[in-house]
Amino acid sequence: MRRAVLIYNPMSGRHQGPAWVPRLVQCLEAGGFEVQPQPTAMRGDATALARRAVAQGVEVAFALGGDGTLREVAAGLLGSPVALGPLPAGTTNVLARALGIPLRPMVAAEFLCRQSVQTMDVGLVGQEPFLMLASCGLDADIMSRQNSDLKRRFGKLAILALGLRRWWSYDYATHHLQIDGVETTSEFFALANIPLYAGNFRLAPDANPHDGELNLVLFKGHGRWATLSLGWDLLLGRHRRRRDVEMRVVRELVLEGPASIPVQLDGDIVYVEPPVRLGIAKQQLSVLAPAISQTGAQSTHAQEVPA
Repeated sequence: MRRAVLIYNPMSGRHQGPAWVPRLVQCLEAGGFEVQPQPTAMRGDATALARRAVAQGVEVAFALGGDGTLREVAAGLLGSPVALGPLPAGTTNVLARALGIPLRPMVAAEFLCRQSVQTMDVGLVGQEPFLMLASCGLDADIMSRQNSDLKRRFGKLAILALGLRRWWSYDYATHHLQIDGVETTSEFFALANIPLYAGNFRLAPDANPHDGELNLVLFKGHGRWATLSLGWDLLLGRHRRRRDVEMRVVRELVLEGPASIPVQLDGDIVYVEPPVRLGIAKQQLSVLAPAISQTGAQSTHAQEVPA
C-alpha cells in the first residue's frame, strides 16, 4: 500500500466535503493507497498539512476542494517528491479540467488511482505560487469582494451577479508593468500557466503547464465598455483577433504599480506592494494526472459525470 493523506476543505462542494470523505478513503484504499484524512479549519491550513505530509514521507497528498485548496496544498508540496492528487469539489474546478481529471470527486479518485506522476510548472507572484493563472484588473476586484457564503449557496450565479455590479462601478485602474525591460500599462492582464480561465474559456489557448514559460494576455483597451466587449469576445473565442489584446510568451514580468494591488491567483486574492516579480518557479510540482498534452490542450477526460 502506498501512503497518502487526504487533505479536504469541509466547506467545499456546498458543505458536502465531509460526507464524501469516507467513500473517498474506501475508493483510494481499493486503489492501493493507505489514506489518512486531514481536514482544514482555516486559510493556510492546507499548506501546513501538505508540508507535514512531505516530512512524513507520504507518496501522494490528495486534495479535496476547489482550485484555491489545490493551490494551497501545492504550495506545501512544491519542490518535493510528494505528488498532488486533485479531487475537484469547487465551483469551477479549472485545474482538473485542464489536466483531464473527471469533475466528480468519486470518479476522480478512481481515475487517479490508475495514473502516474507527472510534473508541471508553477508560477510565482513574489513568493506566492499559482498553478493556473495570475491576473490583475476587474476579475481580481470581483474575487476580492466575493462573499464566500453566497458563493457556496449560489455558485457561479453569485459570481456573475457581483461581476455585473462591479463592471459598472469599478474604477478600471491602470497597472504599470515592465516586460523584458520595456515599460507598458494595462487595465487588465493575465499570466497563464494553462489554457483555461473561469471554467472552459480558453483565455490563453497556447499556454502549456510544462514548457517552462508563461503566456501573457495584455488588454490595452480602456473602460467598462471596452471590457464588456472583451468579455463577449472571450465567450465567443475570438479575443485573440482584437487590436487591443496582445499575447506573448514570457518567463517573468515586474508589476510596478499602483500600490496595494489585488492579484487573483487561482481564484484566491493576495495583495501585493509593487514592485513585485511574476514568473516561473525554479522548482516543479509533482502531480498525479494523465500525461499532460504537449500542446497544453484540455483532455477529453474532464467531463461532468455522475459521482
